[in-house]
Amino acid sequence: MSQDKKRESIIEAAQKRFLHFGVDKTTMNEIADDLSISKASLYYYFPDKLSLYAAVLKKIIEAEQAIETALTSEKNVLKAINKFLEARTESIIKNYNLLEYLRTIGTDVPSELQAIFNAARSRELNVTMKIIANASASKSLIIKDPQKIAELLIDCLEGLRLATFSRKANFFPDKDQFYELLKREKEFVGIFVKGLNA
Repeated sequence: MSQDKKRESIIEAAQKRFLHFGVDKTTMNEIADDLSISKASLYYYFPDKLSLYAAVLKKIIEAEQAIETALTSEKNVLKAINKFLEARTESIIKNYNLLEYLRTIGTDVPSELQAIFNAARSRELNVTMKIIANASASKSLIIKDPQKIAELLIDCLEGLRLATFSRKANFFPDKDQFYELLKREKEFVGIFVKGLNA
């Protein structure tokens, strides 16, 4: 088996175990046992659980890119942004056991995860900018700078998330709270888009 295939099989095995049991309750030994490889071989590819977790997160985010074309080709800007928010929420719910681990990292985000978070934000910004640029080109929204408007929207949505979750007892919300947030995000986007309507 090539190194790339072996690395990918490790990521897949870790993802399955993280999704089923959670990251905290999964050991590197269990992942190695699932693949019938030595622990040393596993550590050759991933020096610790955090680096393996980062690789799994990256894989999930890259898989989400498959829906971007459908979102950016939607003619109705409100529908397109709402579909994006729905897809984002469904991905969080689908990967809940894996993402819940983020509550353990605290405010000092490790560099392995910071790069992934930055890439995810860039992707979110890029998709939103394309949706807004399409709406501007079709004259359904009056916008001079789609990039600037997309940045404003993403910043406002991040602020809404922080405001919503900072009032909760635990840092990482439960699944129902994510659906509550989605409802509030859609309400906000409706107001935001209405203000830009031609």
